[in-house]
Parts: sequence; structure tokens; C-alpha cells
Amino acid sequence: MGDALWFELCDDLGRFSIHEFCLITGLKCVGSTHLPVIESRLISRYFSTLKGVSRENLELQMSNAKFDNDDDDAVKLSLLYIMFSIPLSNASAVKIDLKFFALANDLDAFNDFPWGILSWETIRGAICHVVDNRISSKRRPKKKKKKKKTDKVHYSIPGFPHALLVWAFELPLIASKFTIKYEQAILCMRSWTTAKNVKFDDVVVTFAADGESQLKRFVLMPTEEELRKPWVARPFLKNQPAMPQLPPPKSSVPQQSMDTNSEWREFQTEIRG
Repeated sequence: MGDALWFELCDDLGRFSIHEFCLITGLKCVGSTHLPVIESRLISRYFSTLKGVSRENLELQMSNAKFDNDDDDAVKLSLLYIMFSIPLSNASAVKIDLKFFALANDLDAFNDFPWGILSWETIRGAICHVVDNRISSKRRPKKKKKKKKTDKVHYSIPGFPHALLVWAFELPLIASKFTIKYEQAILCMRSWTTAKNVKFDDVVVTFAADGESQLKRFVLMPTEEELRKPWVARPFLKNQPAMPQLPPPKSSVPQQSMDTNSEWREFQTEIRG
């Protein structure tokens, strides 16, 4: 849960950890995610003929089901659909753990559940998986094949990848050139909009031209006003993040280590080939 993702920004590093994720999304990021395995009334009533329930099944059920004036069930299924469409997004056919249907039977427990931890772990794991695959592909013997100019590599990132986009908006160079910030808004996610249609090439050119002179090690910290919000204060006061003194380890899956600058450069060489 506490492991951070590190991104190379020109000649320095930017951290995207559960603390940044909490500031951006406002999701609860403290508490236990353990759920007991118990039978769910929602499953037995609406999905008894299925071996597993996906978001696609949820959507179909909500479109066709007659809830017999039972608005509570409609609300519970809708909440599940929202959670697994936005903060825990995945392919529509991926099965949802049945324990969450039992959780939805108790709306107070559902609302108090630390969804932010699961969402953070999902996006972090997905990004690490992409980097690991990239490193593995670099190490495989290359086949002699002419690559077309139109060939592109696409990655599917489940979880809540929008949070990573908002994190990028907080970078000084991005903020000053490509976005507009609403200072009075609480939650980073509600504070930003793009000033125009931003192209990736424009961002690359900006970093190449101005990045080294303007970027420093980038770690989001809460404001005094944000610290007055329980959903921010609890994770930050419980595990206050310090400014990093060492580069990330020689692995796409961050772990505590005594890595040196040379090891960080070796890791970058592996990725770039």
C-alpha cells in the first residue's frame, strides 16, 4: 500500500504514491480491505444463474430487472456499478469479487470501506505490470521485421487512471502552459481543466526546452485547508511522507532498498534498451 511509483521528469523524479492518490481523488485510503466470505442476498436474488458477475451483467440487470418497488436494491446495484466503472474500472467482462455484493447489503459499511486503497493498488499494479512487460520485451531476441511507421504500442490501465492524469496537471510545467486551475475547489480532481486541446508532442517539446531549469523533485503535499478534511488528515498524519533522499530501486515494483544513483541509471538503460 505504501509503495510509490516514481517517474523520471527531465533530470529529476516525480512521486505518485497513495498519498498523492488520496489528495487527488478524495477516496478513503486508510483502514482494512479484508472482507469475510458470506452469502449475498443480491447474488441469490438477481444473479443466481450465473457463475460469476461482471460489470456487463450488472448493467444488463439494472436495465431489465423489476425491483418490485425495492429502491434499496436498485441503489446497491447502482453503487456497485459505479465503483467498478470508475475507481475500480476494468474490462466489462471481468468478474467482480462476490464479497463486494455482500458488502453492498450494508450501505453504511459500503460507504465506509477504504475503496481508495483498492483503487490505488489496482492502478499501481497495472503500471508496474506494463513496465515489467516492457523490460522483458527488451530482453527477448528481436526478430528481423520491418516496423511500420503507423505501429503504436497501447496499454490498458485498469483502476482509476484519471488520477494519474490529474497528477500530471500538478506538474509546474504542465500547469503553467496547458491547464487552468480553480483555486477554490477542494480535491485536485475537481480543480483542473485543460486550456486547449493538448497534444503529446507539445508536452514533450515543453519538457525538453524548459524542464531542467524548472522541475525539482515533485511530491504533492496537502494544504492546511486540506489537512482539515478527515479523508486527507488520517493517511498523512498516520504515515507522513518525507522528501525522498534516494532514487527509486532497480525494479518497476518499488521496494525499500539502498539503491544508488548508478542503479537508477541502469534501470533506465534497461527500459530504453
